[in-house]
Amino acid sequence: MTTTALRSRTCRVRPLVAAALLAAVAAAPALPAPAAQAATTPVMTYQGSSVNMANVPATTVPIALTTSVKFDRGTYLLDGAAVGTLGGVTVNGTSYTGSGTVDLTGRTGSVALVAKLYSGKYQVQTVTKYLRVVPLDTTSIPAGYPDAATTGVPAGVQLTASTDLDVWEAGAVLDGLDIQGCLTVHAPDVTVRNSRITCDSEQLRAVSLVDAPGFVMEDSEIDGRGKAEVAIGWTGYTLRRVEVRGTHDGPRLGDDVTVEDSWVHDLVRADGVHTDGTQSTSGTGILVRHNTFDPRQAGSTDFLNAAVQLGTETGARLLGDVRFEDNFFNGGAYSVNVSCVANFSNVVFTRNRYGHGSRYGAVIAPAGIDFSTDTWADTRLPVPVKPACA
Repeated sequence: MTTTALRSRTCRVRPLVAAALLAAVAAAPALPAPAAQAATTPVMTYQGSSVNMANVPATTVPIALTTSVKFDRGTYLLDGAAVGTLGGVTVNGTSYTGSGTVDLTGRTGSVALVAKLYSGKYQVQTVTKYLRVVPLDTTSIPAGYPDAATTGVPAGVQLTASTDLDVWEAGAVLDGLDIQGCLTVHAPDVTVRNSRITCDSEQLRAVSLVDAPGFVMEDSEIDGRGKAEVAIGWTGYTLRRVEVRGTHDGPRLGDDVTVEDSWVHDLVRADGVHTDGTQSTSGTGILVRHNTFDPRQAGSTDFLNAAVQLGTETGARLLGDVRFEDNFFNGGAYSVNVSCVANFSNVVFTRNRYGHGSRYGAVIAPAGIDFSTDTWADTRLPVPVKPACA
């Protein structure tokens, strides 16, 4: 056989070998991706909760970062400038968590916080999260809204000691009592004035209204001492200049309820209860006017659930002819939370003001409720409304 023939035969074989190799590669099972490529979504946390769209005070704050990409250090940046570092990385299974601080001094509003992570001399990941920087003072009550000076038993009133009371007399007036116990009313048109009710029983309501329309409480206090679940409920009552504290929930709003010029604060979280300044699952003829609602305890980092919680998870109950006007709302995950499954008609929010002490924002609510005249107390800019069940 000639050399030329051998060369020709070799040239004819090479394409066949290449095709066979390509087919073998295509048929081979895919190799698993490296662990770093299978990373779960990275999380930045402040006080144990995600910072994503959360409120963070305008100071130097600790922010940790957890990811499944291996890293040994990192840098925090805002607008391209370094504002903190990450170190002290710990490993938990396939998760890596670094601790660090971020200087938010002088910042305000929504910001994009960027973390650049490194392993050895290489950058291995960039993480961006959006958070809302708020003023350091998130607890003060603006001038003109109800507080300790304008609610509760007036200074100088002498109180008479009493124990648990059950009232059966229509039109009875209780004035100047220091009730060390709970109050239950079974008759219409009962009035309580200048009195303090300290109900440390674990019964449902500190003030329980049973077939008692026309009940009025004014210039008085309700203290649940961390045990009573609800301050007062459910229907046919009026509160004026009443201070509520120490219950798991503030006033529950049923039919024909008015709450005005009152202060609800320093409520207490309990297992199975999402603590709210005030709450209604159903009711008509509700007016909530010129009050201060902030469920948080002074000095606590627990935001609690909401200043106002509306809606129901127990069926098509109706909220109708409900009006919240000229109130100051603060605290809560959202200060006002209207359930996306709420069955509502003519629910109005108007001229309310909001503090910056909520975890995620001022309002979460379904479409159909107008918050256009509700503003931040400090800037008077309109508050953002997050769509419920979006």
